[in-house]
Order: sequence, then C-alpha cells, then structure tokens
Amino acid sequence: MRLKERSGGREWVFTFGVTESAQELTKKRDYERLLKEFGAKPITDRIISSFRKPHKFLLTKLFYAHRDLDIYLKERAKDNPVSIVSGRGPSNYMHIGHLVIFQFVKWLQDELDAEVYIPLSDDEKYVFGKVESLSQAYVYAIDNALDLIALGFKEGKTFFFISTKLDDVYSLSVKLSRHLTLNTVRATFGLEDKGVNSGVIFYAAVQAAHMLLPTAKKGLPVLVPIAMDQDPYMRLTRDVAMKAGLRKPAAVYSKYVSGLTREPMSASKPETSVFLVDSNEDIKQKIWMAFTGGRSTVKEQKKLGGNPEVCVVYEWLKVFVFDDLKAMNEHAARCRSGELLCGECKRVLAEALIRKLAEHKARKKQALEVIDKFFLHEVDVPQEIAKALEE
Repeated sequence: MRLKERSGGREWVFTFGVTESAQELTKKRDYERLLKEFGAKPITDRIISSFRKPHKFLLTKLFYAHRDLDIYLKERAKDNPVSIVSGRGPSNYMHIGHLVIFQFVKWLQDELDAEVYIPLSDDEKYVFGKVESLSQAYVYAIDNALDLIALGFKEGKTFFFISTKLDDVYSLSVKLSRHLTLNTVRATFGLEDKGVNSGVIFYAAVQAAHMLLPTAKKGLPVLVPIAMDQDPYMRLTRDVAMKAGLRKPAAVYSKYVSGLTREPMSASKPETSVFLVDSNEDIKQKIWMAFTGGRSTVKEQKKLGGNPEVCVVYEWLKVFVFDDLKAMNEHAARCRSGELLCGECKRVLAEALIRKLAEHKARKKQALEVIDKFFLHEVDVPQEIAKALEE
C-alpha cells in the first residue's frame, strides 16, 4: 500500500509492509535530504567509537542515521538494562536482504547484552492484503522465526511473538489508540478514504504497541533498528509514547541494499534476490545475471577497469561476504585497475552465498528443537515446515 506524507510542501511516498517500500527512496538515494527534512541525525564517528567492536554496517554507513541513539547508549553506559525491537512481516519466505537488519540486531544484542523483541506482524500482512488469511501468515511467521533464531540470538533474552497471538499487544494497542486520532493517522500517512479498511487505520496503534511493549511491561528503554521508509511509524510512535507517559523509543536507520537487477529486492520478483530456500543452482544463475559495473568487453575491462560504485555484485560482497574495510577496499582497487573480471567476482559471491546458506539451513533445522523457548506464547510448527527442513 502506497502512503503519501507531506512535509515542507513536498510529498514523500512510502509503501508499507513490502520490500518494494524502498523503491522511491532507492531511486533518489536521497538519504541526506531525508535527514534534513524529517529531523533524524547522522550516526557520528563518536557514536561508532563508543562500541567495543563497531559493526561493518556502521563503518560502511549502511546504518547511517538515528533518533536518540546517543541517549539510549548513555542509559546502557550507566549499566541500566535496555531492549531492542525489530519486527518482521510474515508474507513469504525470507530472502537474504531481510537478514541485514537482524544480523545488526544480533550484533547489538551481543554488544549491549540487550533483550530483543521480534514481533511477527501477521495482522499487518492480513489487513494490508498481503496474505489471504491469518493462518497463511502464521505458517510464514514460524518459518521466518526459525530463520532468525538460526542467526544465533540468545535464548532467554530473545522474545518472538505473533501479533494476534499475544494478548498484551491488543490491550496495549487499545490504550495507545486513545492518543491517536483518525485525522492524525490520515495526516501522517496521507491515507485516502477510498479503499482503506479500518484495520489499516488501527494498525498504527498496533505498530506503536510492538515498539513500546518492553517499555510498557518492563520499563526498558527501546531501540528500533529499521529501514528509513518506516520513519513515519517511528515518529508517530514517539509522539504517542510521550502522550501516554512512556519513554520515547530510539531508532537507528538503514539504507537499502540493491537487488541483483538494481531494483529493490522483492518477493514478487525472485530474480532480484537470493531466497533462503533457493537451491545452489538457483543461486548461481541469479548471481550470474546480476548487474555489474564491468565494461562491454574483457579487453576494455583490463584496460579501463570496472566501476565498483555501481556494481551490485561488489555491493553484495561488502554486505554479505567481506568482514572488514580492508578486504572491501582491496577488492575495489583490483576492480578499478582491471585486474578483476566480473565473472570472477560473481563466482566468489555465488560460492560464498552457497556456503553461508548451507550453514544457515543446518542451524535452521536445529532451531526446530528450541523454537518454543523463544516465543512469549505457545507455538505449533506446521508439518510442512518440519518436513521441508528434513529434506
């Protein structure tokens, strides 16, 4: 669903609940203007240096902006407990791009010894028409949860919940809804009367409840790592929190990782990404067709060099393969010099992803044994998921 927000006489377009949400922002690459327009702050070197071992996503500016991250970190520096909230909309199997946020959340948990809450918003996907039924969303929610548990989140400090299955979500949503008027929701998201069901309107309160649950239940400060397109929800939640007498959540914002075709990654366009259920052959074929910054011929490539700045293969190597800036810079230099050909880069990427996803699938299978220890409510693993993991 496309939502329009007006600010400063200009119109910004956001699409919630789907990967295509990045499309307008990705085309413009206008992250700095969005900072200026909506009041988020850049993540400074001072903030980065406050971490024991800064994540490469911070060093490469993939996570680049925040709201009150400095205040949140000061609370943790006082040895006060903190929490992190980052949700997932279960409408399909996960692709590798979905893991970026949660890899960062996992690192934050280790760095800050934080409690992590992961809402699986089946209600969002249903009211926005992205799934046919809540039962369909439930199957995806369990499958997605297993993928996330496989990242290594801490048992006893990581809490998943499916939105419609946890009573606390509804009760807190109702309380927060008193501080949300219909006009406020419309004005924030530019909703039009035609074709908007009441669930879409109420979901603004539900989303706020997801973010504020650790604060409302335990008094914990909350940090929400999200993509920049979700900022309207964040600003609305911060406003609601203040009216409800709760601490405002902090936020840290990510840029977007390009899809293989340079389009946003999308479940409706499988060629744009590598899915966690893809076969080795699927991965090879997708990477082989990826957009690069190479020249038209091998001769030109060797003479003139490639352009890693526009190369999706290099971007993916930075995000998913290389562990440090030195490896990234050395690879880019070899590309620019003409030493590297695109085929070699694609081979390196494909082999690395095949290896990583094989390891991930093994951990996902192991997660079946402990999934109930990660949820705030009872869960049943659908037979089709258990069967698929046995194959």
